[in-house]
Amino acid sequence: HHTNLHPRLCLFTALVATATQLIQEDVTLTRRVGQQVSFSCGGTEKCGSDYIRWYQKKDTETFKLILVIDMSDGNLYKGYNHPQKDDFSSVRKGKGFELQIQTVKPSHSASYYCSCWKDYCRFDTFEQV
Repeated sequence: HHTNLHPRLCLFTALVATATQLIQEDVTLTRRVGQQVSFSCGGTEKCGSDYIRWYQKKDTETFKLILVIDMSDGNLYKGYNHPQKDDFSSVRKGKGFELQIQTVKPSHSASYYCSCWKDYCRFDTFEQV
């Protein structure tokens, strides 16, 4: 009798080297629908700019910006029209930041990437893309 079983979702993270190497240790995380999940992003002390960005990438879609973190004060910015933006939050953990999903949904199945720039010039160029 399997009517109470939820499908298991695979949520992937990968390292993105966008001028600064950030560390994402959890390559594959699997959670049941309704559970909580966190993705780590370490090495942020090497970022030259004050901003970390979290992206979602689904197989057939382009990268979608979820949120931006101002490392100087921990403020989150979510005004990027991501359809699930209210499902995500981020907190400082040690020298890095975690992306959190409090209640996993099937639509969260994707790859998640963190990135930052070493300097403001590259960051500004990236902003306009």
